[in-house]
Amino acid sequence: MKKTILFIVLIHGFILKACAQESINENSDDDQTPIAENVIFELDFETAAQGTYTTQNLISEGGEIRWSLFGDKANIVVDPEGEKGQVLKVDYPEGTVGPETNGVQFIKTLPASNEYYLDYYVFFEEGFDFREGGKLPGLTSGGSTYTGGNHPDNGEGWSARYMWVNRNAGIEAIVYFYYMDMTSEYGDSVNSGIYFETGKWYRLTQRIKLNQNNLPNGIMQVWIDGVKVIDDTEVRYRLWDQGDIDSFYFSTFHGGATEDWAPQNDSFALFDKIKVTKLKPEF
Repeated sequence: MKKTILFIVLIHGFILKACAQESINENSDDDQTPIAENVIFELDFETAAQGTYTTQNLISEGGEIRWSLFGDKANIVVDPEGEKGQVLKVDYPEGTVGPETNGVQFIKTLPASNEYYLDYYVFFEEGFDFREGGKLPGLTSGGSTYTGGNHPDNGEGWSARYMWVNRNAGIEAIVYFYYMDMTSEYGDSVNSGIYFETGKWYRLTQRIKLNQNNLPNGIMQVWIDGVKVIDDTEVRYRLWDQGDIDSFYFSTFHGGATEDWAPQNDSFALFDKIKVTKLKPEF
């Protein structure tokens, strides 16, 4: 009888251990990272003074940056929808195109890694004029190097900003992707099938995991409002051990470069709760 009880206890313990191990295996090893070490970069704008947002304000909240292009087009305001507290308001003036006169840009250098998540919220005001399209922030390797027609032919870097693009069906959210196997002159379009509307907050979550051993086994995943809309597990970002994820590129402006990309009325977008993390955010 005692042997039977001991056997049952041992089996029960084995099952509990196996279940616990299975639970751990459902997450990556990185999921054991302490929360404080998980967040690499964060901006939530709650402690920033309302009004004009400058490079110095950014540094005070988010640490040193590589460079910025703000002009007078960045402001801290209270979310007019009442959902988010203080947010970053970015202006896109009527008739302007390109980052010198439209939108905002800055680059935050990140500790080099082969995997990161980028998570943030964006809101396009009612009446926002999308025109032909424009840029939105994303992760990159090499800062802004691999943009503007500059191809990383030798696998030395890449960039994965988002864009809004005017399609026949509406304004589609895409990843505007520069990488070694790109086929377009100005970046490949990785389509999400999701169409932006005005007057609504969107949550954009991007996962980049670099390929290994020169093989097309890298990962690009995108969730919009917690729903996975891009899932590519055969990406060749780089050759050898170059091309680490090393930058968050906050880049938003209308363009393209020609007048048909310029908004026909003053427009603004709101951004909030920007995070770069080692682990997948909770939805």
